[in-house]
Amino acid sequence: MRQFLLLAFLPLAAFSQPNGWNDPFPPHKVMDNVYFVGTKELASFLIVTPAGNILMNSNYEASVPVIKKNVEDLGFKFSDVKILIAGHAHPDHVGGDNAVKELTNAQVVVGTKDAEDTKKYTPAGKTHPIDRLVKEGDTVTLGGTTLTAHEMPGHTPGCLAWSTTLKENGKSYYTFIECSINAQALRSLTQYPGILDDFRATFKKSRTFPVEVWVSSHASFYNLPAKYEKLKAMKPGDPNPFIDPQGFKDHIDDFEKRFETVVATPAPAPGQGKGGFGQGKGAPKQ
Repeated sequence: MRQFLLLAFLPLAAFSQPNGWNDPFPPHKVMDNVYFVGTKELASFLIVTPAGNILMNSNYEASVPVIKKNVEDLGFKFSDVKILIAGHAHPDHVGGDNAVKELTNAQVVVGTKDAEDTKKYTPAGKTHPIDRLVKEGDTVTLGGTTLTAHEMPGHTPGCLAWSTTLKENGKSYYTFIECSINAQALRSLTQYPGILDDFRATFKKSRTFPVEVWVSSHASFYNLPAKYEKLKAMKPGDPNPFIDPQGFKDHIDDFEKRFETVVATPAPAPGQGKGGFGQGKGAPKQ
């Protein structure tokens, strides 16, 4: 069973990288012009175009050398990154924005609703770079590739997923780069008003997308290790393992069930540690 990733929600000052998350993972083509260039747990994607490339998720500051090496191992230049997209305002996804900006001068794109929280992540006291703010339905286009933003609040107030169309063997596939629908944060963070309604709306919204190919912000969310092994073993005519519409539906069901379990679990008594959200099923909405 896929683990929930508790540590992804701690404030930057108290944050230490979980063991293994930043370990190298083989870079590879997902489909068409989209490549995985992230680490063992933290997903980063390179979208290659004739006008330069788009990088999604810088991860930790310490992740940037790993990402850069992966990009170069695939035969691309890191300096060709023209746009950096931040998926959501957590340090394991935007902590490296400054380093990428310094190396590439890429335009940094951040969700409007996550902007203030993103600004809090300032390695070495540097101002967090934000060049463009986007909201629901906005697009990022470069070299003939267009990504459309979808606000999926809950994990953060402005968590952004992105959709595009990829092609393989003469077929087109609706492709979804998920932000995160992981609600384990309910056990570990001070909540923002309306978070329960946001999560429920996001689960519902997730089911409206005609997803065929999908990836996510954490490798474990979309079973990357198993899919990568299938990718390596592919023979002509075999289906691309990232074509996984049923897997996406199962992923939503799984994470929604976990969310409702956390919500329904009573909060522990003072001094007894972290438990559920502290609101039973009949509790009033935030």
